[in-house]
Amino acid sequence: MSRSLARAVARGCLVLAALGCQSICVCSAQDAKSAISKAPAQKIVVRVLDGVTGLPMWFEFPNIWIGSARGVNPRLNIKGEVEVDVTEAKPREVRLLPNWYADCRHKGDVRAGREIEYSIDEILERGVGAKNVCGILHAKPSPGVLVLYVRHRTLREIMAL
Repeated sequence: MSRSLARAVARGCLVLAALGCQSICVCSAQDAKSAISKAPAQKIVVRVLDGVTGLPMWFEFPNIWIGSARGVNPRLNIKGEVEVDVTEAKPREVRLLPNWYADCRHKGDVRAGREIEYSIDEILERGVGAKNVCGILHAKPSPGVLVLYVRHRTLREIMAL
């Protein structure tokens, strides 16, 4: 092989190697960008408990407002819990109101719970337990869990609906 042909082959190999490294760098930059945009989803657990007995209220469809989005009425599981995605919440707050039961944050059957806001960041960091005026039971807050206490409505409260 002549010396000029060997130089041409060597230059060609260098060019191919440089192009290969460039495409690897572009691919790794795109992977890094997509990894940043795919941040892990933030989820909280809403747990609904009987304010008198402390038992889970699994037959409830609580009204939940996440940020400024429309309210949702998810069905609770047998533990009285539902997992809610709060990744895109703006503002970073959650409001909730029981649907079939009376709210234990107030004396009597008051439907004013929608105005009470809970910080999503505080729920994720420490957990939050709502006020319970129906009994002395209070669940220990755990990170990522919001606990709401409810009670059965009296016959008079049901007839007033």
